[in-house]
Amino acid sequence: MSSINLDNDLKSVFERIRGMCFKVESIVSLCMDGFMKHKIQLVDEAKKVSQAIHEEENELISLLSNKAEKSNMDGELVKSIMAVIGHLEMATNGLDAIMQHVKIKVNEGVLFSDKGVSEISHIFRETLDVVKTAGDAIMTKNEVLKKHVIDKYTSITQIVDAYSDEHEVRLIKGVCQPKSSSLYLNIVDSLVKVVWHMKLAMERFFLSRW
Repeated sequence: MSSINLDNDLKSVFERIRGMCFKVESIVSLCMDGFMKHKIQLVDEAKKVSQAIHEEENELISLLSNKAEKSNMDGELVKSIMAVIGHLEMATNGLDAIMQHVKIKVNEGVLFSDKGVSEISHIFRETLDVVKTAGDAIMTKNEVLKKHVIDKYTSITQIVDAYSDEHEVRLIKGVCQPKSSSLYLNIVDSLVKVVWHMKLAMERFFLSRW
């Protein structure tokens, strides 16, 4: 296979990876709206997007494996691209968990304190910023955008630590009920995992020889 074809193949793969990022962004937005507006329909829509990402991951990994076997494509480059795709799917797995928690919240009518809702909303918005920026970074290969994603991960973990302390106080005082507490912690933990995998995807992307 010629280098020109390889370049075209990689360009197509990068376009599909960017598409995966945009889909992850869409899921975060739908989950956030589903949580805030108590709408299962939005979660169901997010699930369809999630399924598309998982299908895309399988197709891309298979494609890259075949290309690596049948061409002179750099093996290390292929592994790096696969790692980026893998982290995007892992981020989606975190969102799959959030969908389940939001469904429980809506179906069982679980109530959150105003403070709890405000905190989760904030972390959702911060996560949305990370995912959007990661997609833009892959599209532009902009180091400043990459740094924003990495710095944002550190910032979000600090925010979550502070929120966790406040959450424990609410739980002790009875402001937060055990059922809502479990959902709160699971949603927050899953959002942090989403950001973590977007950060790892960024680091692997920019360390590779594209």
